[in-house]
Amino acid sequence: MRARRCGASCAHARARLACVLVAVSLALVGHARAQDGAEFRGKTITIVASFEAGGPYDFYSRLIARHLGAHLPGAPAVVVQNMPGAGGLRGANYLYNVAARDGTALGVVSQTVAVGQVLGTTPGIQYDARRYSWIGRINSNVEVQHTWHASGIRSIEDAKRREVVLAGTGPTSSSVVMPRLMNELIGTRFKVVTGFAGPTSAQLALERGEVEGIVKPWSSIKVGSADWLRDGKINLIVQYTRERHRELPQVPAIVDLGQDETQRQIFGLYAGGAALGTALLAPPGVPERTLMLLRQAFTQAMRDPPLIDAVGKSGVDIDPLPGAELQSVVDATFVIAPDVLERAGKLSPQQ
Repeated sequence: MRARRCGASCAHARARLACVLVAVSLALVGHARAQDGAEFRGKTITIVASFEAGGPYDFYSRLIARHLGAHLPGAPAVVVQNMPGAGGLRGANYLYNVAARDGTALGVVSQTVAVGQVLGTTPGIQYDARRYSWIGRINSNVEVQHTWHASGIRSIEDAKRREVVLAGTGPTSSSVVMPRLMNELIGTRFKVVTGFAGPTSAQLALERGEVEGIVKPWSSIKVGSADWLRDGKINLIVQYTRERHRELPQVPAIVDLGQDETQRQIFGLYAGGAALGTALLAPPGVPERTLMLLRQAFTQAMRDPPLIDAVGKSGVDIDPLPGAELQSVVDATFVIAPDVLERAGKLSPQQ
């Protein structure tokens, strides 16, 4: 009889214990969710766009800024700060050395950020591209060198016959590096006028007749300069990528211009930035959990119906790549045959 009372008592005790454990578990889950929600609550995330307002880097920075915060715990505000200078180098150095490392400072830098470091010929680099906290790629970036119709330059062969004045930005930008590289390897006669803040000011110079050619991403040209394309005001002479864009089969990729295998590999190295494209990153040393949340939010934002709808209406392209895969793209840039790297470095087209 006593054993039966003890059994009942024990059963009640076990039931009470179970209830307590459930309550504790729920409290812990609620606490965890509260912690998650507090991760970015009340904070403002700043995306540093390393080029001037109005250009493609600025456009994509603002595109992701409008959608990223909704997918982060605490739904923080996300704003864009333009920091142009030296073809994106100023912003890249700031993000690496000065910006906060708590997830509240992000950035979009030049697609040549890794290539410029690999070659080791660009003064002023104060970063290691492999150590940035790569969050994700918004769009691959097929940049196209194009000339004004009045210049009479319709092809690379034309640019071998006489001097062609081009607008250039900073020392690591494609607008400076690629024309000088072609001069040294295949005999073009481009003259690069440097110092433009970005594609927007370069385009104004093209319209005014101050330069004869500029570089812009294809996704930006086909939207922002659609009337120029329609009216034949610009000639697309080369795309700075390893393979021709599906929409530009008639325009040679820079690798196509190589006269031998070594030249093609060198052009391929310099064109490697197209795969990095317009990418979102954070400074090195961001806490692992914070980076995980930022990467997850980025992936979710790029699938957001409102973002997809905005892209469709604008006519621009997106070509997302997750942060971990983007990190692999950066790391692969540093894997190159020593003899090819030596030859490429001796060319020093940035100088």
